[in-house]
Amino acid sequence: MQLLGTVPLEKLTPARVWSELDQESRTLAARSLYAPGEDKANREEANLAIASALRFRIQAVRQLPLEKRVHYLVRAVRPSDSLASSLLTKLHLGHRTAMLGAFLDSLEIPQENGIIDENVDLEPLDATKLAGAASRLREGFPGDEVEIYLATLVAMDPEIWEGLAEAP
Repeated sequence: MQLLGTVPLEKLTPARVWSELDQESRTLAARSLYAPGEDKANREEANLAIASALRFRIQAVRQLPLEKRVHYLVRAVRPSDSLASSLLTKLHLGHRTAMLGAFLDSLEIPQENGIIDENVDLEPLDATKLAGAASRLREGFPGDEVEIYLATLVAMDPEIWEGLAEAP
């Protein structure tokens, strides 16, 4: 799968990235979104999307077993960019932190468990430096996961990460 370089930057949205995920990755993301202790607003946004897609009342969706909500979120919902952003974030922070950390370390961006240090004020990064970091990432992690991660960065913050779209 190759989103960067094939999808125009202005059309590379979180919802577009979500649409490219395989079923297993979507399921991991949905389960992470519904995990205990996670943001209730994100769960409610997912519940509303399920209710809308299935034409259910929101109360009925809230009463569904977790696996049913995950199933519907993965298979029946076409998420908004907001919901897709939340799902992609949960996927990466919940299951791919080693990859995130390796990428940020390669760029010498202070981070902890794949989360950029809150005191860091990121500026747009050089395409050559990004290309090198992306290349090193591809050597150590599954290709599809790397491509989804890089596309997610660009889709969620194109000003900072647009150099990835230019990188080979």
